[in-house]
Amino acid sequence: MIEVTSISKSFKKNKVLSEVNFSVGEGEIVGIIGPNGSGKTTLLNLIMGLLKPDSGTISCNHKLSAAVSRKGFFEGMTVEDNLKVYTELKKLPSSEISRVVELFDIDYTNITFSKLSAGMKQRVALAQAFIGNYSLILLDEPTNHLDIDSILKLRKAIEARKKSGTAFILTSHILTELEKLCDRVFFLFHGNIVKSISATPAGFTNLEEEYLKLSVK
Repeated sequence: MIEVTSISKSFKKNKVLSEVNFSVGEGEIVGIIGPNGSGKTTLLNLIMGLLKPDSGTISCNHKLSAAVSRKGFFEGMTVEDNLKVYTELKKLPSSEISRVVELFDIDYTNITFSKLSAGMKQRVALAQAFIGNYSLILLDEPTNHLDIDSILKLRKAIEARKKSGTAFILTSHILTELEKLCDRVFFLFHGNIVKSISATPAGFTNLEEEYLKLSVK
């Protein structure tokens, strides 16, 4: 599905990522755990092609979709018009809009994007990421600003797409959510993947304990 090989990235003299290696297979959900500034969002931006690595390669044989921030929307346009622009650019049927709107219970499609709360904007960003039948979806802190009902809907949507073969790369500070969803997790500290853990049939060991062990090293 995707192979990341020896990826490094610096901004001026600040080295954000150093020799990062990992792969994600079909239908696999991989979580990336790390403190602020560890390089998680930079890594996702590299995978999306929004940034170029200083060295290393990223090989992906499938098209991908992403919700990496609530940016990129036209603030003066309605939710529906924003989603229409996206479907037209991607040459996707307009029926996709009604599908994802229902999926994330977005009943405010006629409201201007700038007037939405942070949680409402987050649901629109997630809806956009789930438009189309992409084989890989990147989600950066997808539960930010979401209420409990929306988190449960998101979890259900991810699990349903996984069954159809869609792979996910998730970043989150909510470790219990990663424990529920992920097949594997990577711990990213100071631009390096320092540990990888795979879920057992019974689930993960306590990710918080694992994080604390690594963060004090």
